[in-house]
Amino acid sequence: MIRLDDLPNPQRRAVEMVREVAADKNCRPFLVGGPVRDVLLDRHDVLDVDLTLEDDSSSFSRALAKRTGGRVRSFPQFLTYKVTAEGLPEIDVATARKERYRAPGALPTVEQGRLRDDLLRRDFSVNAIAIDILSGEVHDPTNGVRDIESRQIRVLHDQSFIDDPTRIYRALRLAARLGFSLEHQTGELLRDAVAGGALTTVSRERIWRELFLAMDEAEAPTVLAALAAAGALDVLFDQRGGDSSSHFDVMKRQAEADPQLDRYVLFTAALMHGNASPVDLEGSGFSQKRARNVMQVANELPRFADALAEATTDRQLFRALKSATPETLSVLSETHGPQVARYRDYVSFTLPLRGNDLDVEPGPHVARALERTREAVFTGEVTPDDARAFAREMAMKYLSRE
Repeated sequence: MIRLDDLPNPQRRAVEMVREVAADKNCRPFLVGGPVRDVLLDRHDVLDVDLTLEDDSSSFSRALAKRTGGRVRSFPQFLTYKVTAEGLPEIDVATARKERYRAPGALPTVEQGRLRDDLLRRDFSVNAIAIDILSGEVHDPTNGVRDIESRQIRVLHDQSFIDDPTRIYRALRLAARLGFSLEHQTGELLRDAVAGGALTTVSRERIWRELFLAMDEAEAPTVLAALAAAGALDVLFDQRGGDSSSHFDVMKRQAEADPQLDRYVLFTAALMHGNASPVDLEGSGFSQKRARNVMQVANELPRFADALAEATTDRQLFRALKSATPETLSVLSETHGPQVARYRDYVSFTLPLRGNDLDVEPGPHVARALERTREAVFTGEVTPDDARAFAREMAMKYLSRE
């Protein structure tokens, strides 16, 4: 029996409301899957609220939404519901299900089942545990508690990675997140599935989604290195990615230092470093702009580094970095920190001067003159007091060339 009263808010409040509604509706909800695993590991700071009911999950979800003052969304094709309310975590409610895989790599066919069916259809034993919300009774048909205690990830049957090859990604992601290892036979099954081409039965879009989830992990470099070592990235990138560990660490440092950076661009570029092509990004969902960003970070860092090595003036430095994206700049800062910092100061520098101040004919020459003046004032070539006269002179010069 496990007590759920020691959960932190707002999860404890959510569980209390679930109990109240369950008593009113005379039904029995179970906390299932990852949240149970995290309770057993005392990882309460990341706890979700995922519920399964054997019967009447629809009316339970509506009643729970009413009790919490929230709203419910239904996904009938998956027999699931999502209850959202202010001040509470999202509460996912599902009908206990059975699954059948029509073919390797295909999405499963779902039908209603019992709690045991629902637990046995799951990916790993550590995720196949349920807690009765009302009594605290633990249901553990696959010995997941034992595997949590021994800190290992174990699949539930020999065909698991064949039925759903994306579990290959999830196994390595979960192991890295929890600091677990793969159970011996599970490791063998994973390697056999990869070697047998299991991942080729899954769409590139689904594989990219799993890869992005790996990049979201706090220990993304560890997960990506494990995926590369297992050959699980070859389906997207051929043989690349195996020697990228140091690049992964660079990308992690930069993504953590500046959350505004596109971590998917950074990590994807690390996987493809030195040999990237837009064709490799098929199925990723990257826009053309983000794809070009990946190409730049992956392929053009040596060119930027050479240009920086040759730059002897600020003007040369600024021109060398003019086309660099924020992600490229962040990676370059690892080896060319002072130059990148100087360029960033220049980019953020503003000059209180506008085109209307120059008393010249409007046109593109004015914008060029203002930019040239901003650079000249920043570098000390021109004093702020002389900026207007300098800008007007430049504008007239550029206009005469048009």
